[in-house]
Amino acid sequence: MMQIEDIKALGFRQMHKVQADAILDLIGVALNLAALTNDYGVVEETEATCDELVRLFGGNGIALKVETY
Repeated sequence: MMQIEDIKALGFRQMHKVQADAILDLIGVALNLAALTNDYGVVEETEATCDELVRLFGGNGIALKVETY
């Protein structure tokens, strides 16, 4: 059985810029779609998932500011 320590993974620094930009674009789309639901629970869950994804790739996470009009 493979242990997690045996897995070689790329972080944002090792990725090609196009790859990193694609992940960040996907995160932006996911957050925008979550906001369109007008369900703050969905927004919070999406934000937490996106934050974890960015951290898994070696980033600092994300910060989301929700403005209502």
